[in-house]
Amino acid sequence: MRSIRILLAAALAASVATGCSDEIREALAPEPTGCYFGTGSEPLHLTSEQTFHAATIAAVGHRDGMNERAVAVAIATSFQESGLANIDYGDRDSLGLFQQRPSVGWGSEEEILDPVYASFKFYEKLRRIDGWEDMAIGDAAQEVQISAYPDEYHKWEDDAFAVAAAFAGGQEAGVRCMVTEDRERSSEAATLTETYEYEWGAAVSAVDGQTVTIEAADAAAGWHRASWAVAKSLEWDFASVEYAGQVWEPGDETWSEVDGETVEAAVTDESTVVITLNGGA
Repeated sequence: MRSIRILLAAALAASVATGCSDEIREALAPEPTGCYFGTGSEPLHLTSEQTFHAATIAAVGHRDGMNERAVAVAIATSFQESGLANIDYGDRDSLGLFQQRPSVGWGSEEEILDPVYASFKFYEKLRRIDGWEDMAIGDAAQEVQISAYPDEYHKWEDDAFAVAAAFAGGQEAGVRCMVTEDRERSSEAATLTETYEYEWGAAVSAVDGQTVTIEAADAAAGWHRASWAVAKSLEWDFASVEYAGQVWEPGDETWSEVDGETVEAAVTDESTVVITLNGGA
């Protein structure tokens, strides 16, 4: 460790004396972490945990026939209520992603702490609100939550739209995550398959060893599912996610073109998302 400090100090001194080169800047820059949304020069950054839960919220919305705007309402609400974390505490008996309360009929504590159930209940109430589609995102969130601080949801609108664009709008290569090695992850294709089916309400099309294949009706649906898979890298040990001729691998800051000489034709079209996990028995 001491030798590393000495090398860094020497690099800093050299950069001050001679002007910091691109190589030195890159060596001294902090390692990217978490997940990034959008393809512009200043993408939105979320933690891996936030992204993991956002993907679930969006998947349940798709499952229940809700559109991109509805997903944005749900994401903005969870940003405000819990910071997109599935917390087991809150004001009075509030719990979970949306700080729903057992005492006012949202469900039992166990149910509310299930992100799939909590998301379903949120959309269920949103759907019953007349004219929610024409409301501002923050106003629609308030109609669901009946918060004592109704204006607080508005500040999350831009971020919520950015997240919804990736998970519900079909934005190409809209999310990528930097996977660190300090967490144990599952390499079980069966548990990934069960999670997909529970959140999306649909079966995967095939499981072959460590490879899970998911069908997509079109490009938007394909990117919804590919982005969902990348977001689940918090819990699963992926080797790659491939869709429409592009591939994401843990540690990559961007999606890249699949090597056309080695890839099977199935992953270059827009009908299938191919998820490959590491390891396994």
